[in-house]
Amino acid sequence: MKKTKEDATSAGTPKKKNPENKGRLSSMLESMQKRSSPVNAHKVATKYFDDFKKDRSITSTKEIKKVATAVDTGVSTAVSSPVTTAVDQKPKKPSPSKSQNKISQPKILEDSHTLSEAKVYLFMKEETSRKKSPQLRFGLKELKEKTGLSDKTIRNAIHSLEEKLSIKVVEPSLGVYGRKIRVFESEEISINRKKAGLVIDSTTKRIIDGATAVSSAVDSAVTTAVDNKQKYKTEVIELYKKYTGNNWDEKAEKFYRSINNPKPETVEAALILGILKDGKRNKHISEFKELLKGMKDSLPRTYMDHLKVIWKERKVKT
Repeated sequence: MKKTKEDATSAGTPKKKNPENKGRLSSMLESMQKRSSPVNAHKVATKYFDDFKKDRSITSTKEIKKVATAVDTGVSTAVSSPVTTAVDQKPKKPSPSKSQNKISQPKILEDSHTLSEAKVYLFMKEETSRKKSPQLRFGLKELKEKTGLSDKTIRNAIHSLEEKLSIKVVEPSLGVYGRKIRVFESEEISINRKKAGLVIDSTTKRIIDGATAVSSAVDSAVTTAVDNKQKYKTEVIELYKKYTGNNWDEKAEKFYRSINNPKPETVEAALILGILKDGKRNKHISEFKELLKGMKDSLPRTYMDHLKVIWKERKVKT
């Protein structure tokens, strides 16, 4: 059976299919040409391509980015971020408890408690106030956790707090439960210390005997006064010789004792004024008595400098 030309053509060479979108593309181009505004032409083209993507099920660029971001984020956030954080950031020390940070206390306690004593006392005080009982049992383990101090430091602090009459151990330790301790209020501490005559150095925070403290202060004041008196006297003798040319005799010594140890600058001012007034230098120190009485014990520096300048300009010969 002979094949027709039409059959041969269809069997040997497939027919060319018209693109589905040929008519649509032509329509788009014709529509764009008709639009005088570039903006309107752009809208036509955009609509065409949107329809084309829907027909072909083509994923948009934005959606691809979203997928990529989700994948990237999953890797970078889950892996790189913890690694970066672990490397870049320094390990932080555990924050201390409230009792460690809170060191504020009344003046009487601030002046008498060391830092470790303050931590122990304030934790005990907070606990007794919270539980509304002036005395409680405090174990060493509990005190270590709440204050951050060592066993030895805590034991020493409790011992010194009891000596300073801030607390009182009323019952011995019962194993892990610790000793029962009475924690005094600041007013009670002040009264107890006054009754016992207890004195605590506000700088060193150490206990000193009341009599010792007073005695030390008196001795120091007396020693300073004696030293100053001797120093003043030596300077006055030199000034007396310098301005009058006279030697220090018994009469001068007696007079100096009677005028209650004036400062050297006061004596110097009296010597200059007295000599310039009379015009003669060979005068005994007792002759300056009235001038010394009328002068203040402390003279301004500028006043003394002015007197010395005048002395140099109008120096009186013997």
